[in-house]
Amino acid sequence: MSYSLNCTLKESDDRFIYFPTQLIYHSEQFAVFHNFKGRVVTQVDLKTNQMIRTTYIGEPFEPEYQILFGVCENANHTLSLWSREQQIDNPTL
Repeated sequence: MSYSLNCTLKESDDRFIYFPTQLIYHSEQFAVFHNFKGRVVTQVDLKTNQMIRTTYIGEPFEPEYQILFGVCENANHTLSLWSREQQIDNPTL
């Protein structure tokens, strides 16, 4: 059972939900997620819970980027739960 990482945009009530399968990088301070084959990349600062989401809007449209800012709920805690869950599911890792 995976917990989700829930993030809310600063300028609206729009929410984004992230799951362990979307996590592509994790360090002490940052977590990076991807969606839609890398077209959308989200970076979360684990110390501040601040989020920046960059979307490349391309073909068949005029290429441009959309950048959104938000805040995630307990990002560091959620990633710790994911790590613990992965160790339970794969004890040899």
